Amino acid sequence: MSAIGIKRLFYTDPSNITADLTGALLAALLKATTTKEVKNVHQDTWTLEETEAQQDGYRNQLTGSIYRMGTKTMGEVTFNWTIGKYDYFTKAEFLGGVATATSWKRPRGIVEIQKALIALTEDNQYVVLPYANVRSREANTDGAIGLAVIGTMMEPDNEAIMPEYWFDMSEVTEAGS
Repeated sequence: MSAIGIKRLFYTDPSNITADLTGALLAALLKATTTKEVKNVHQDTWTLEETEAQQDGYRNQLTGSIYRMGTKTMGEVTFNWTIGKYDYFTKAEFLGGVATATSWKRPRGIVEIQKALIALTEDNQYVVLPYANVRSREANTDGAIGLAVIGTMMEPDNEAIMPEYWFDMSEVTEAGS
């Protein structure tokens, strides 16, 4: 497994994941009408990143050597991509606001958006962030205005649900059959 590139990308409301995710539950989630697919990811904008964990080492002033470690802060896991072609409803999903088939209105104030994000890589690995904070913005992308999206993994409120899952496509396909 290498988790190469992106083949498909989905999103849904985090409340649609109510238990520890399995291949069967993911297959059902992908079939649900509440799960939507991102139909366009602008070339070379997809990444899955994890920042380095941070931990301070405390040094013995007499020797200069580290003698204990402080509290570790885990790195952030993010899905990053730009939607190059979209409709007004998709724009509202990622920026908030009110959409119709022919218009969009930006909301006032700070917009908080959470999504469950599901990526299928080119080598058939599903990567799932069941509860992600979504930050989006309009971005000039090769002469067009795309929607640049960052989905940051967060700890779900339901302790049975883990913050990140990986499944081979065979587990999801077989479970969904």
